[in-house]
Amino acid sequence: MEQPKIGVFLSDCGKQLSEILDFNALTSFVKTVPNVTLIARGSEFWRGKGLQAIIDSIKDKKINRVVVAESLTKISDINIAQAVENAGLNPYLVEVIDLKDHCAWPHQKTPKEATEKAKAMLLAAIERAKLLEPIEKLEFPALKSALIIGGGIAGMQAAVDLADLGFEVNLIEKTPFLGGLAARAGRFFPTDDCAICIQPPSSDVKTITHTSRKCVYRSGFSEIPNLNILTNSKVVAVEGVPGNYKVTIEKKPRYVIADKCVACDKCVEVCPVETP
Repeated sequence: MEQPKIGVFLSDCGKQLSEILDFNALTSFVKTVPNVTLIARGSEFWRGKGLQAIIDSIKDKKINRVVVAESLTKISDINIAQAVENAGLNPYLVEVIDLKDHCAWPHQKTPKEATEKAKAMLLAAIERAKLLEPIEKLEFPALKSALIIGGGIAGMQAAVDLADLGFEVNLIEKTPFLGGLAARAGRFFPTDDCAICIQPPSSDVKTITHTSRKCVYRSGFSEIPNLNILTNSKVVAVEGVPGNYKVTIEKKPRYVIADKCVACDKCVEVCPVETP
């Protein structure tokens, strides 16, 4: 991998931030950081001339990493990444930080300390940019399936919702029973509802009311189509990439046939292990 050549672009947000942050001090500080080959200051770098300055620097081979201190980061991230990609640089070699909402405005009464914090944020962004690696886009078929780790109420509700949408759902729980912490409780204050109640699946949202929730054991949860419940199990390995994972699950033995269990407790009588 070629040596990082980092370009740092400092936006003063139309001079709003320069009234709080000392941009001359920030510029001087950034110059001392290794691998920084270009520093630019402007009103904005997510559009217009500011964005063009980033593009030109990439095309001229002056930089191969981009650090931008900008406001409106949710919009800036997309615009800058697209422009960088069009200029021939991998869009994942870009780091955008917010010096306005995360630094200047919260600390506007202490500008000296705010400037020091801005230096720390810039240093962290630059050091992270050095470690960034290009990520290439891949296309592959994704199975319409989901894995949910944790059979508490939140996990069970997510399983119900996904199964109702047509996903094949695998629900993994490390203990022998579902319900999580709620299974240890009786009822919840102040409504006195059952602690382990979930929303039963329904394709018609209009039929769901505040009284629709029912106890797990009476909801038909285990009979939901496309839902595979694996209790007494845990994830031991995860491979692949988002959208195409391969997960290895270790299932501990129960020493009984779960489908034929009628809770007669006969297995308990012959079990040699005693636990509280």
